Amino acid sequence: MPNIHALRQQAADLGREVKLQVKAVEEGRITTGQFTEFMKRAEEQDNEISEGIKAYNAIPAGLRGNAGMANDGGMRPPALGMRMKGAQALPLEFDENELKGMYDAISHRSNFQITTKAFSTAESLLPAQLQQYVVGPAYEGRLLDHLPVQPIEAPSLEYVVHNSTTGAPAIVAEGAAKPELVFNTESLIATPQKIAAHTSTSWEMISDWNRFVSYVQAELTRQVVSKENSELISGAGTTGHLHGFLSTSGILTHDASADTGTNETGLDSIEKSITALRTGAALAEANLLVLHPATFSALRRIKSTQGVFLAAPDPTRDEASSLWGVPVLPTTQITAGQGLMLDTNKFGFVVVREAINLRTGTNNDDFTRNLVRWVSEERLELCIERPAAVLSISNLPTS
Repeated sequence: MPNIHALRQQAADLGREVKLQVKAVEEGRITTGQFTEFMKRAEEQDNEISEGIKAYNAIPAGLRGNAGMANDGGMRPPALGMRMKGAQALPLEFDENELKGMYDAISHRSNFQITTKAFSTAESLLPAQLQQYVVGPAYEGRLLDHLPVQPIEAPSLEYVVHNSTTGAPAIVAEGAAKPELVFNTESLIATPQKIAAHTSTSWEMISDWNRFVSYVQAELTRQVVSKENSELISGAGTTGHLHGFLSTSGILTHDASADTGTNETGLDSIEKSITALRTGAALAEANLLVLHPATFSALRRIKSTQGVFLAAPDPTRDEASSLWGVPVLPTTQITAGQGLMLDTNKFGFVVVREAINLRTGTNNDDFTRNLVRWVSEERLELCIERPAAVLSISNLPTS
């Protein structure tokens, strides 16, 4: 009985030898004639091996045996559960057509591609590479970075405001009574309000991926700052809110919808607002304009009758980051179509009792649940000493 494993081993050895000879003739280490002679012998040997395998396959399975010595003296296939060498289990074999194709290709000095139908891979088992950072939401710039700040050490700050003057100076004759001036003042108290939020992470996450914990801390702070922006711009001044710019009594206003003169645009409304601020009681010089991005875009796209952009005549070179020389701070925290114009040197300041900070601790059953809690908070209030240094613009273009 043919020894099938010996035949397969011979086929594998022949296949390796053919590959070595192919490489040798390509590199010029043997001549084409020597390779031709080798391929003739290889073809004869391959035919013998193929005939032996066919003879083995023709034997009924029940007569091939399961273990021990084969009839030809060779070893039978190992019993179920026993392991074989790689060359026995997965021999490298070339069929007759492949061998003839390689021989013809070498004889004519052409290429021959050896194709395989199966391959080994663990691609689907490999884990994905974890990106080092967390992709989070985007946030606006911080308005507080553009405003003056005064830290305090008490829970509140009292300040005196000169609201108005009774009487006025005049030219008087010799010996005549001089006019009296009365300065009307009032005392105001600013009580910082707390803006805060908290979240928690597990000890397992701290141990396994500390970068995520750093992200959580930064994200918590950014969300507090986002609320801070909104309150500084439009806080109602009622319980649970700051006294925002737009809700403060006594600030100046300008309605852009009233600017209907010949060829007047939103840019005219901005210039008129600058003038109103300068001629107001505070004699303020505008140095910051807060606009919604859609409003700022509409103003930048205003063109002349010749189709030339007015804010930036050449958009490929010029950058429109200001209007009439006043820097613009775009933010979605203000309503589209509305503008907030400030003289940051005269309006007042932001009183800060507690700068934004991050604390950690546990709450209720956090300890038994392996949770670490993070708190981000700050205490601040807006103090507007001169309302006339603040101007609200309404009905600006948004498209």
